Amino acid sequence: MRHILLASSLVLALGIGGCKDRTAPPKKEAISLSNSSFNTMTNTIITGEDQSKVTLMGDANSKLLIDGKEAGIFPESGMLEITLSSGETGTYTYQVQEVRLDGTLSKPVTIEIIKEKVHASLGSVSTEGDANALTVSQNGVIFIAEENHGVEIISIGFKDRVSSDLLSKIDTVDAKNVILSKDEKSLYVEDKEGQYHLIDISDLSYPVEVEVLDKIERSVAVETEDGNHLYRVSACGLIAEDVQDENDVKRDFLLKDKKIQDVVLVDDDKKLLMAHGQEGLQLFDLQDPTKPIMIASKVLGGNTSGLSLLKKDGILFVANGDKGVEIFDLEILLHQMTR
Repeated sequence: MRHILLASSLVLALGIGGCKDRTAPPKKEAISLSNSSFNTMTNTIITGEDQSKVTLMGDANSKLLIDGKEAGIFPESGMLEITLSSGETGTYTYQVQEVRLDGTLSKPVTIEIIKEKVHASLGSVSTEGDANALTVSQNGVIFIAEENHGVEIISIGFKDRVSSDLLSKIDTVDAKNVILSKDEKSLYVEDKEGQYHLIDISDLSYPVEVEVLDKIERSVAVETEDGNHLYRVSACGLIAEDVQDENDVKRDFLLKDKKIQDVVLVDDDKKLLMAHGQEGLQLFDLQDPTKPIMIASKVLGGNTSGLSLLKKDGILFVANGDKGVEIFDLEILLHQMTR
């Protein structure tokens, strides 16, 4: 066991292990405890657990103070194990001090615990056919285009774990794509011939086809929050357009890549996440809207072909071919892709 002197006779003792350093200073040899990481430079524990165990060393029979309150007595061995709690995600700080036998206090040591979510994946939903495209409503219902298997309409919950409930199916259309109306009462199902089947979904248990259209007015492009730019997938790749002047729409760029399947804007429209077939997810930086730069990627092990984002909950839905629908916490996913 390695002992690290932090303040006179008060020492934190932990076993050697790995470290995640969020700071700029040079790294020192790091140590770990249970499932957490401890940085000897910053006295920071980064964990996904609710509790972290720390072994302190001090004078036998001296008192330990945590945040000014007595928290234990050092035994004859001088080693005292304490448990520090971290509930919700966030940062917790504890000040540790030793009251020596002569009544004097050691210099205080601050331990910081950063509680973070550790898993980007929230789970997956199996589909009858390959999940090729999807869209999600604001109340957590996903519509999945599965070609000759039609469309599955599934209600999703995320409270403790992903739960799913098949509400109904549309099996009369060879579904290539699905698009929700703005009021979320209608669904446009694109078939392999490029026609759009207008489906009344006011009752999700009983979807009813209303008519077949050669085209629809609603744009299928992804639009920035400020309404200045559109990003859309074409047969040739990704097209970006400056639409600030509706009478003078300008093409910003064209990424010639036939493997691009779908895109969503993330990180306050500063980045673009792309579904890229067997290569999974690709993340592009849009600081210069005319020159996207790929900064990260993640292979998902399927044919990644559709994306839909539930912004209010920060949940990303990915149509991943025969793997079904993968569901991610977007913030954690982006952090893990770019760290």
